Amino acid sequence: MQTTSASYNPYMTPGVAGGKYDIRPDTVSTRSAEEVIPFGRAVTYGTKPDKQCTIINNAADKFMGVALKTHTIAVEADAVPGYAISDAVSILEKGAVWVEVTSDVVAGAAAYVDIANGKFTDVSTNNLAVPGGTFETSASSGGLAVLKF
Repeated sequence: MQTTSASYNPYMTPGVAGGKYDIRPDTVSTRSAEEVIPFGRAVTYGTKPDKQCTIINNAADKFMGVALKTHTIAVEADAVPGYAISDAVSILEKGAVWVEVTSDVVAGAAAYVDIANGKFTDVSTNNLAVPGGTFETSASSGGLAVLKF
């Protein structure tokens, strides 16, 4: 059977939440998940800061990095793949990664963690700044953008 352009999309999807964007130098660390952590969410130090991490949910939290996508798959109640409690979380501390945004963002805009859910936005009010973070690509709310920090 021949595949035609009408039945086959020749373009790759842009990425997945928590997926590395490219091969630029980066820094990755590992901590144990204190709670279920979906791929691509902003994480901070847990109750045992040298061993655990948790999703950022407070403007006073310190940005540690972004939970990278791996082959580990736990499923939250809303069917979002991520890390289960006690899994070893790969945390991108410096680099470029695909993240879900909660507002329309444009390339070059400063990046903030939406403390309501650990996703990302360009809205500074009541959110946590990503140190040195900017969006490298544009995206609509609910879509994926590249965050570099």
